[in-house]
Amino acid sequence: MPKKNKKSVNIYSKQINKNNKNYNSTANQNESRCIICGEQKQGLPVQTDWVIESIRWIKKNITKNEKNYQLVVCKECYPKYKKMYSSYKNKQAFYIVLGVIFTALLFFASRYNIFSLISGLILLLFLYILSLLSYMPALKIKLNNQSEKIKQKNQ
Repeated sequence: MPKKNKKSVNIYSKQINKNNKNYNSTANQNESRCIICGEQKQGLPVQTDWVIESIRWIKKNITKNEKNYQLVVCKECYPKYKKMYSSYKNKQAFYIVLGVIFTALLFFASRYNIFSLISGLILLLFLYILSLLSYMPALKIKLNNQSEKIKQKNQ
């Protein structure tokens, strides 16, 4: 019987681990997680936008810790989600309006200097990024007020 080389066994085991790693990451794709409580539950699906795609790209390429969960909002967490989403939208609008006001004031105070306009736009970008600290994604399904009232009456 031929003697097995330890290097070939190690290489083979690494290939198996890589294949299992890929298999596990695709297996989690159907698993849904609530974005508020973090538990595995069924709920309303969350819309995938550029922020979520950026986070997933970072997890896949930099941290190598990609889970590919389907993001949802569960029934129990929906009232909390609604408050957080409206707060995020209000903060985003406030920061953008504040940035536009500062940009305009800076531009007019410097007597129409192009560099002050560029500085103001950089400030506006910074304030927009600051609004993402309280980021909450939108739902794929748009619920109007009547359907929400009907759901609350049924509960």
